Amino acid sequence: MAMAVQVSLIGTDRVVDRALAIYRAHYERTVEVPLGEMVDCEIGIDAARLAAVAAVDKRVVEIAVDESVVCEQLIPAVWSLAGQGWSVNVMLPASRIGEGHLALRGVPCTLQPWWEDQAAVAFGAYETP
Repeated sequence: MAMAVQVSLIGTDRVVDRALAIYRAHYERTVEVPLGEMVDCEIGIDAARLAAVAAVDKRVVEIAVDESVVCEQLIPAVWSLAGQGWSVNVMLPASRIGEGHLALRGVPCTLQPWWEDQAAVAFGAYETP
């Protein structure tokens, strides 16, 4: 007998809010900006609308990936940001971290899984794809 499994998804707005709070707790100047506004190349509309957290002083960009974006769509954006001197971290739902490793291998970024831990968003360790 097959059973349907319903996955509980949270929006990346909570992930972005948590990332902003972490940076700001360390007195970092941070802004939330659509990924499409940070890159100097064309990227797919799904990737362009993703929220990015830019820690201006550290030159770190955290891209919050939801369930709708295929990881391969991030490749041009990551290369563009790295070329501009940003360190790039891709925050993925924990269930998609394997996909991120396969798609972004050799791309200049780190991956970080996120999940909902009771009522809060939690993050795993940084990983190199």
